[in-house]
Amino acid sequence: MPVTARIRFSLAAGVLAAVYYYSLVFLVGWTSVHERPAWWLGVFPTRHFAVVAWLVVLHTAAVLLAALPVAVVTVVIARREAVLLGLTVAALATVVAVVPSLDSTVWPLIWNSHPVFFITDQIKLIVAVPATAWALRAAPLTIGSSDRGPRLR
Repeated sequence: MPVTARIRFSLAAGVLAAVYYYSLVFLVGWTSVHERPAWWLGVFPTRHFAVVAWLVVLHTAAVLLAALPVAVVTVVIARREAVLLGLTVAALATVVAVVPSLDSTVWPLIWNSHPVFFITDQIKLIVAVPATAWALRAAPLTIGSSDRGPRLR
């Protein structure tokens, strides 16, 4: 990869990581204030399981909503290296999100409450963008293409 391509790749990764991080903060916060529908509790055997499932569903939806536009941009910017760019973006955003929780006063609260949630959340954050970019890479994205489709006469 030439030096100019590396510089563009690095700049794109930094900007997209910031967009992904702030989108995650907004969307996870936005989805977390939504109440469960009345029918939700009746679907699950216990109230605890229903609440945990609701949190996981909302968080997963928020992560996917944040990952989708970032993945589209990674495919538009670097179609062949879209998965690598997506993985770089997701890793940078995840590091920025996780580093504050490594504080000695915060970490015991996270680890002693539900470590499975913390670990699965980090996996979702890292996998969402590259997996979506991988899926979109085969899609015919024609943004900025000179082919304007059929013309009317």
